[in-house]
Amino acid sequence: MSNRTATETEQPEELRVLSFTRAPGFMASLAASFLDHGHFATVYMDEAQRCRHADARFGQLLGAAPDSLVGRVLADVDSPCVAPIAEAFAKVVQTGATVPVDCVVPRPGGGRVLLTGCVVPHRMGAQDPEGYLGVFQDIADEERIADFLMRRDPFVSTLLDAAVDGIVIADRRGVIRSINKSCCEQFGYEERELVGRNLTVLMPPPFSRDHDRFVNTYLATDRSKIIGMGRETLGKRKDGTVFPVHISVGQARMGEETAFVGIIRDISDRLAAEQRASYLARHDPLTGVLTRTAFLEECEAVLADALREGEPPPCFALFSLDVDQFSDVNEAFGFHVGDAALKALVSRVTEVLPKATYICRIAADEFAALSRVDDLEHAQALAEVLHDRVTASIYADRHWVRLRVSVGAALLDNTVQRVEELNAKAKLALQSVQHNGGNAVCFYTPEMAAAATRRMLLTMHLAHAIERNELHLVYQPIIDSKTGIVTSAEALLRWTHHTLGAISPGEFIPVAEESGLIVPITDWVLSTVVRQMGEWDGQGVLPKRVFLNISGQQFLRGNLAHRLMELLENQPHLRSHLGLEITEQAAVRDLKVAIRTLSELADIGVQVAIDDFGSGYSSLSYVQQLPVAKLKIDRAFIIDVPENSRNAALVRAAVGMAHGLGLVTVAEGVETEEQREFLASTGCDQLQGYLFGRPMMPEALAEMVRGQRKPAP
Repeated sequence: MSNRTATETEQPEELRVLSFTRAPGFMASLAASFLDHGHFATVYMDEAQRCRHADARFGQLLGAAPDSLVGRVLADVDSPCVAPIAEAFAKVVQTGATVPVDCVVPRPGGGRVLLTGCVVPHRMGAQDPEGYLGVFQDIADEERIADFLMRRDPFVSTLLDAAVDGIVIADRRGVIRSINKSCCEQFGYEERELVGRNLTVLMPPPFSRDHDRFVNTYLATDRSKIIGMGRETLGKRKDGTVFPVHISVGQARMGEETAFVGIIRDISDRLAAEQRASYLARHDPLTGVLTRTAFLEECEAVLADALREGEPPPCFALFSLDVDQFSDVNEAFGFHVGDAALKALVSRVTEVLPKATYICRIAADEFAALSRVDDLEHAQALAEVLHDRVTASIYADRHWVRLRVSVGAALLDNTVQRVEELNAKAKLALQSVQHNGGNAVCFYTPEMAAAATRRMLLTMHLAHAIERNELHLVYQPIIDSKTGIVTSAEALLRWTHHTLGAISPGEFIPVAEESGLIVPITDWVLSTVVRQMGEWDGQGVLPKRVFLNISGQQFLRGNLAHRLMELLENQPHLRSHLGLEITEQAAVRDLKVAIRTLSELADIGVQVAIDDFGSGYSSLSYVQQLPVAKLKIDRAFIIDVPENSRNAALVRAAVGMAHGLGLVTVAEGVETEEQREFLASTGCDQLQGYLFGRPMMPEALAEMVRGQRKPAP
């Protein structure tokens, strides 16, 4: 007789099982059985990441009693295993998805733990997680692996299938005995297609050919390069594609039997990111050429290989390219056009230079290229073609752009031991081009190194010239062309170094402008001239105007009028006796700023003259826009008049134009009576030159003015 009731007998088997599993306490007892007796280190955390349950294996893993962990925040526990586990719990709380754990940490008491497992969210239906379950295993522990293999049940299988890493179990012959869902998805197989087959089905050659030999060697010698640690290798999918994987392998001995457990992770994305990062570390992201460091490394290797080839020694040329005033392109059209222009420039460099050329981007608008050439003549021809090509019009992002490019080049010789030295020579040649106006080609010569050393020496000493009282001013008179009376004077800067002696302004002024020292030097000149004007005013010998040259940097800073008002605060009447001279280039470099600054100076009574008119733009369109009072005709037009009819015509035209605009004209560099007579005949208002007086000390100019102002006897 059956002991079942009638109701039980009438129920289908499926309903009886469902009722049983839903019986009060069933799931709780099932979970308790797993947590207490599962051969895993398990821990359950609540939403606040406080431990609510920890089994003995988890306590052993952390080196603490399980009861001492309950109620504690895991991160507060002092154990080397805590960091990766706490990080996994934090991540699963953030993402709500299963997070794998796979790491090697020191074992409490010595040795190490090859920890693998995962953290899964615990949900009641579709609600937010009630807590989080961590399941971990030390796969370096042989007993635990054996126990895992012997006791795997459907519940554990479910946990394994929830893992994002692939897990495969194989016997000593390499036959797959069990495999989880993630591993099947990684390799593109169904589980039934892999169980019972050899592991070599997941390996590409030559790993598949050597697998049996590796296993047999390990079993015979108990030595392996992979058991108990992770390594990166290759896997082969069902469709034949090969991809990178990270694999951790543990082994378990059960009597005479040995089983292997492998945890496999697809690292394709990680390696792709690493390769991209490696590429960007050695290549410019905009143009794709090498970075400076990678360029030097590659070129050093190329030169070393070439030098080992023997006689004759190889010939290499290094080209240094700099786009002059590239900021103007960005400001006029936008950075997207500038970027497109740089890409086109690199493309043209690649077209012109030999195929084996190495190219790098040194700075925003500066590039270098190393090419193998036949000789100096070949290098010079390449440089000229290169310059013509890169300065041709470029269609960049719907705009036509024409770049100005300076090219410096140096040829490898027996004085060069490293690429850095060759690059330094090319840079010197580039600087030589730029000092002469740019947009040209220049090859290195030994004299350039001496000139660079001289510039560096001057820069170093010029920085201390003011505090050492090495600077002084001299004054050259400017006379009225009709009366010969001194009407104005120009202050000229001189530098006498205590060891180098007198240094020409033509040499140290460019150095001061390149180094930025021109700004403090100009400020010193301003204060010195104002002080000297005060002394002359007290002596009654102050000329109508005292002019001084203002650097373009100081002029365009925008605070010139304010600075002059500060200097003249106690002597405001001297404003009408002060004059400034600016070059054409400085005036038109930023026309809006120039007009604003000149207007501010005019408002305070300071007169401004355009210096060296005719040597720069000489454009009527900008002269009529600028609120200036004088034009100083450049000495280059005066030196051979009236003999040179062309220059004579230009001088007449300049004087007529200036008078038409209501400007006073001053001729510089007058040295002969013939020049004086000619200039007076053209109507030039004022004259300046050695004919009337060389630059002189303040006392000498005061005597000249005083002598002209004495009443006739």
